[in-house]
Amino acid sequence: MSFISQNVTLVSRCLSAFAAALLLPAGARAGDWPQWRHDAYRSAISPDGLPRELHLQWSLQLPPAEPAWPWSQHKLRFDAVSQPVAAGKTVFVPSTVNDTVTAYDIDTGAENWRFYTDAPVRFAPAVFRDRVYAVSDDGHLYCLSADTGRLEWRVRGGPSDTRILGNDRLVSMWPARGGPVIRDGVVYFAAGIWPFMGVFVHAVDAATGKVIWTNSGTGSMYLVQ
Repeated sequence: MSFISQNVTLVSRCLSAFAAALLLPAGARAGDWPQWRHDAYRSAISPDGLPRELHLQWSLQLPPAEPAWPWSQHKLRFDAVSQPVAAGKTVFVPSTVNDTVTAYDIDTGAENWRFYTDAPVRFAPAVFRDRVYAVSDDGHLYCLSADTGRLEWRVRGGPSDTRILGNDRLVSMWPARGGPVIRDGVVYFAAGIWPFMGVFVHAVDAATGKVIWTNSGTGSMYLVQ
């Protein structure tokens, strides 16, 4: 009873979200698109097909994204647009402008809830069962109720809460720049940018927020920039 990733198409700089445009005839919908590129393998493949004809149901105008890196850094345009995910009758959209994750109703485009973090949310959230997982430049992984947006728990990715100025905001010295990946009830995410400061990769129990393991050593290895 849900739809695939194209329910919301963020179009270049204007970021028009065309949600529910891909509804199947007679109200039937294809499967969820719960993570970036659909699944933990980033396959970008849905097991469900599209109808021959698509009909726009509603559209939503969103503000242009505010990427972390300048346009001259074309290899670092991972956040040039906001990447939505969808599950059930809801689409979840991150924002680098107002530092939020927002849930919209698939049928109407109405806003169901909005959750504010302390810094930009640059990566697509991930949905697992009745919860939404998102990372922020404030260095945390957030677990939210998919129905209400209530905070269930959060996990800090870096070794401390030390903040610095970044992109005209106070952000963590170890921003969470590895988008959440979920497989077999475990959420994986990473925090940190510069190897000399440490890069931290975590595996977290999706239900409890308990950290299963952390790799804090690989990021300090010498890298050719």
